Amino acid sequence: MTAVTPDTTELQESPMAEAEMWKTYRYNGFRVMVIQQWDDPFGRRMVRIESLDDGGEHATGMFEADFLRDAEPE
Repeated sequence: MTAVTPDTTELQESPMAEAEMWKTYRYNGFRVMVIQQWDDPFGRRMVRIESLDDGGEHATGMFEADFLRDAEPE
């Protein structure tokens, strides 16, 4: 059996909504703001979000697609 490498250019070129910097979203019951965006070494879009409900004490990074699947813009 031959291993097939995924075509990362196909992932990069797929049309998808993007998270907006400094925009407020509802995510898992919390108000959060997108504070950073970048591409990981494999070309996947990443975001860092910060909680507004606790004065920004909690922040996390994740795949942008995962965030957008569950986030609702305010």
